[in-house]
Amino acid sequence: MSKTTIIATVRGFDSIESNDATVTFDNSASMDKLRSLVADKLGIASGHQDLILENGDGQVLSNIDEVRQQEVIYVNMKDQIKLPAVPKRSLPYFGNLYEMLPDLQASWRRLFDELGPVVKINLFGNEITGTNDPAIAELLVKESEYFTKKLNTGLTEVKAFGGQGLFTTNSDDMDWKLAHKLLMPAFSPRAIKAYQLEMSVIGQQTIKLLEQFSPDEPVEILNWTTNLTFETIGKVGFGYDFHLLDDRNAENHPFIEAMGYCMKEAFKRTLQPKVLKRLPFESNRRFDRSLKLMRSTVDEVIQQRKNGPEANDMNKDVLGFMLNARDENDLGLTDENIRDQVITFLIAGHETTSNTLSWTLYELSRHPEVEEKILQEIVDLGITHDGLPTTKQSSNMKYTHQILKEVLRMYSPVRALGKYCKKDIIVPGGYHIKAGSEVIVQLSSLHYNADVYPNPEEFDPSRWTPEEEQKRSRFAWLPFSTGPRSCIGMALALQEAKTILGMLLHRFRFVYDGPPISYDPKAATIRPLNLFMKILPREHLPSPTADSRLTPPGSPTQTKMPKATLPTAVVNAGSIPLPPVTFLFGTQTGTAQDYASQLAGQAKSFGFKNIKVCDMDKWEVLESGKYNGPKGSNDRRELIVICTATYNGSPPDSAEKFDKFISDESNDKDQPMEGLLYSVFGLGNKNWRTYQQFPTKCDNRLDELGAERFFYLGSGDADKDMDADFQEWCAHFWSHTLVYFGIGTNLETTSLVPTASKNEDLADMLEVQIIQKSEDAKWNSASKNVNGEYNAEITANSELQNVELSKRSTRLIEIDISKLQSPDTDKHRYLAGDHLEILPENSDVDVEKVALGFGLILDSVFEITDVDITTVSSRSLAAAIKGPCTVRNALKYYADIYSAPSRYMLAYFAARLQKTHPDVAAMFSDVIIPGDKGQAAYNEFVKEHRNLLDLQRNYPLTEFSLKEFLCAVTVMQPRRYSIATSPLKNKDSAHLAVGVVDDVINNRHYPGLTSGYLANVQPPCPLRARIKSSKSSFCLPCDEKTPIIMIAAGTGVSPFVGFLQEREVLKSKAEAHLFFGCRHPDQDFIYRDVFEGYEKSGLLTKLYPAFSRYGEDNPRKYVQHQVMANAGEMWKLLSQGAVIYVCGAGAMSRDVRRTFELIAKNFGGAKTDEEATEVVSGLISSGRYNEDVWG
Repeated sequence: MSKTTIIATVRGFDSIESNDATVTFDNSASMDKLRSLVADKLGIASGHQDLILENGDGQVLSNIDEVRQQEVIYVNMKDQIKLPAVPKRSLPYFGNLYEMLPDLQASWRRLFDELGPVVKINLFGNEITGTNDPAIAELLVKESEYFTKKLNTGLTEVKAFGGQGLFTTNSDDMDWKLAHKLLMPAFSPRAIKAYQLEMSVIGQQTIKLLEQFSPDEPVEILNWTTNLTFETIGKVGFGYDFHLLDDRNAENHPFIEAMGYCMKEAFKRTLQPKVLKRLPFESNRRFDRSLKLMRSTVDEVIQQRKNGPEANDMNKDVLGFMLNARDENDLGLTDENIRDQVITFLIAGHETTSNTLSWTLYELSRHPEVEEKILQEIVDLGITHDGLPTTKQSSNMKYTHQILKEVLRMYSPVRALGKYCKKDIIVPGGYHIKAGSEVIVQLSSLHYNADVYPNPEEFDPSRWTPEEEQKRSRFAWLPFSTGPRSCIGMALALQEAKTILGMLLHRFRFVYDGPPISYDPKAATIRPLNLFMKILPREHLPSPTADSRLTPPGSPTQTKMPKATLPTAVVNAGSIPLPPVTFLFGTQTGTAQDYASQLAGQAKSFGFKNIKVCDMDKWEVLESGKYNGPKGSNDRRELIVICTATYNGSPPDSAEKFDKFISDESNDKDQPMEGLLYSVFGLGNKNWRTYQQFPTKCDNRLDELGAERFFYLGSGDADKDMDADFQEWCAHFWSHTLVYFGIGTNLETTSLVPTASKNEDLADMLEVQIIQKSEDAKWNSASKNVNGEYNAEITANSELQNVELSKRSTRLIEIDISKLQSPDTDKHRYLAGDHLEILPENSDVDVEKVALGFGLILDSVFEITDVDITTVSSRSLAAAIKGPCTVRNALKYYADIYSAPSRYMLAYFAARLQKTHPDVAAMFSDVIIPGDKGQAAYNEFVKEHRNLLDLQRNYPLTEFSLKEFLCAVTVMQPRRYSIATSPLKNKDSAHLAVGVVDDVINNRHYPGLTSGYLANVQPPCPLRARIKSSKSSFCLPCDEKTPIIMIAAGTGVSPFVGFLQEREVLKSKAEAHLFFGCRHPDQDFIYRDVFEGYEKSGLLTKLYPAFSRYGEDNPRKYVQHQVMANAGEMWKLLSQGAVIYVCGAGAMSRDVRRTFELIAKNFGGAKTDEEATEVVSGLISSGRYNEDVWG
């Protein structure tokens, strides 16, 4: 494919210096793609959609052909770019120092309130640009071509004693790269579990020491949280006892005194002229003495270990790991670097947790209602002060975790995250940050940003429920940073805090009754100033939750689900040890994630130990840009298996970074994936021309990047039976895998694919708590748990067909969307051609039928407190429902009770019924086996059992518990509808044309889930909805002079109503032709008056209706017939640059495409079918033939 290279530059902002960039693009690229490339090359991160491209004379370039004629194009950014705001008051030499003193934190927050989200200050000539905006923070904290970690003024002072530790080295420093690579395993979840016992023992030592204080004695709590965290880092880090918890009167260890002084002095030096630290002051001499003492202490510990019997014990602690770890090139850490790492761990490890524990005890004392909830959690989990909490107990402290996150929001130990700008960039908001700038994310200001956190001064742990967190950017909370430069000890710190809190609160009541405590503005971290608390014995604890059973009282007796007798993998029967395996997913609806989770569960059953499941953009290899694992044919090379969908040919949202990485052909020569094993399974719908486009790209590009294809590309077709395709592929995949790795299986079994219930009861992977009526807050929350939030309103519901004649229905649903957020543009809430995604509801009648059939109590309240997502299906209710929920709401807003029973559900039911009803279990098992026989059996089964209601009518399902029901039943999927309006005419309103499904079989109605729901709505009625962008794949040309050809059948005409509305507002004179198919002009010709009115006014050049049931002599029954009858006119329009749009069912779109291929042979010079296909493919790739199809 031919390409064009041009030079792009920014016009309208003189401060941008090196603003030229070379841009190469395919000649078939769209203008949107070109804008994206230009923005990427010029460092414009404020959004590319609205970029205006001009030639040298200032004329706007509206299409690719015009751009190709230029040597230089200009991006007109006039009035769109601004420099960071600066405070008005500035003094020579001192800069803004006196405006920032005495409290830097408060001053930053004040400046952001006054000047906006990007502010630049000057301290002694050193300029610092700060932000409190999550969108900008997202750019800053990522290691990229624009930003990196480079020591700033503050860290330069800390480096004096942090040396080459992780925290005080630049990202391009080889010491950092090696240490980060080697140390990550020492802080993995598995490693941290090994530290649990030591943490618990230290908790008991702390309790014994605190018992020495009388109840009326004020205790400076920070001293003791500091001591216990020092002991924790000392013990788990390098087996060292500081003896800080031996006695309340024990003297501080000299190391502690030295480190405290160095920390305080380093912070002070950031606010002083640099020359002062070189003068012969006693403070400088003491700093040097303290530094020497710290280093000599740690050096001595290292030498003792190296000379001792445990020198080669890599698993003893972090020090043992550092002394013995080697990378693939046999490189390890030097003794000097290990010393620097130990000092870094002691500084960062103790400061984070000691401050957090102190602030937590302070806030709990001020909020007894919160303390009561955490005590209930401690009691329910069985945590006691005289026992040793387990990792399972600590990990289940969910509410405690919310409290800690809120404390870390309000009192983040680290003041700011510093970065260095490598290259000019325009960040969201239009702020220009110059290369060479020192930039920071000011954490206090970010965490107190009222636009993100309403009432930020209030202590509110409910901000951290899963539902609330999903509403915010993950870059709005950064106490540990994120990405490659994030704190590797975060999990350790949180586990330590939860373990210690559980034990302390069980034993003591910490009381503070003085004025509000503030932080110490002179300290290096956010430490509480003069926090003295009284420590009283805990006299009253809440009773454990009365009924913690998983089945509500009155439900059928819960019995253990029998184990399935599917294949059991033995310990590796071959000679090759099992490697790590990672299952990546790229998903829009959750299906690919479910498949990845199923594969992970199957891998576990076959003996794989090192298993990861994550979305494609979070694959760790993307961060390093290279696979760094073993590469030899006999090595334990990592295997990755990708399950991904395609969205209009583009990657899903969770795979955009992955796509960008594999698309960079400059990596090919380095073969960065060499040694990696991979396989891909693609999800899609064959009715889309882009079927399997992205999975195929992944499969090809990984091969070109050096990875080894482990197994062939699989494909699942949603138009038929994608689950069957997946199961079939799985069977072959695991057959290959077992042979490759020499894994033996149970020879008595007939299938190689474990089902949902293989080897373990899925209910054991789920913890459900029944909430008692006395817990008012949770009951109130449960009643509001409706799978999202009501954010729109149906204002009208009318009929578009003549139902009396057609006997069918299409409803016109008018919706107020004024509260919805735009997915892609700041200019309009949506674009013509976009979709509205509707979350449906099950009818109350059917909800009661399901509840009765399964013996569920509708008004009972439950909460899923723990779920193993690698074993339980991610499409199940167990994985989908977050927080307290009533059974009624679970059935009404979550449960998919109208879809055909899935194989996953039938497999679960089969295993569950194996002992009590073996005949039913055998029947279910027969219809889920892979292969043609199983496929045919399944197809016949779902004809008779179209949904869950049919299943429960015909089979004994009443003995299932709530827990088992949640594991087996899948969550309903939202339905997308094309919006039949334009934002230019209906800014806050969206119209939908909804074809109502209501099949009648054996006198029983089977309504469509969403269409049935919408058809029966009585306005005004609240609605849960989301705008979904068509991602520029189905939108009008930017130039309204471009002719358009629109082809649709039935409700597929919806987006064209919006297109015509838009052109009406723009007063477009361009030709517009509409081909519309339905059954009969007097029955289902929807929008007839609208289209005939547009034709009469001239806006619509011509309307071409096609009627499939309008007399036997009618030759033009379908839209493709009308297109063929007007082939000459259509080809003439195409030669004039017209753009084609096709919307409707897949079969219709295929017929229309074949028609245009035939036209290409008759009018376009194509001599063969292959050449004709190439002509249409060329139109598609250039954005001139667009499809939005389904079914």
